[in-house]
Amino acid sequence: MTAAIYVGELVFAIALAITLLAASTLKFSLAALLFCCGLAAWTLAEYITHRFVLHAIAPVQHGKHHARPQDGIDKVFWQIWLAFAFAYLAAGGAVLAGVLVAYGWYLSVHYCAHHSPTILPASLLKHHLDHHRFANRNYGVTTKFWDRAFGTMLR
Repeated sequence: MTAAIYVGELVFAIALAITLLAASTLKFSLAALLFCCGLAAWTLAEYITHRFVLHAIAPVQHGKHHARPQDGIDKVFWQIWLAFAFAYLAAGGAVLAGVLVAYGWYLSVHYCAHHSPTILPASLLKHHLDHHRFANRNYGVTTKFWDRAFGTMLR
């Protein structure tokens, strides 16, 4: 069930990103710039959500994931798709396409970290698994950038 949820969301997110870019009437250079802004925005949102929402506001629920990281996800997180709709209305299709591709990368990294770890680059896998050992460090899942920038990187 877990793989089906991850793969289903991944395929839908990438298909939607491709559709948004194909439908864009922006000049290629502007669409590419906005797409990259979406990629960066996702990584920051991922970091902030993980650090401040999951660890500060909802620590009991997220703590279950830390205790049993290989347990299946039993619900689709509709809230993320609501946020994507807001991002589309606020920033447009090219930005949302970047966000969706970055979200797809997040789904892949997080799933592989707990179910197929040999697929991931060793440093990214170690970064995530260290977070499960030291919950107040390494909040980034897809990148170490924000942990370095905000001083939460485990040394």
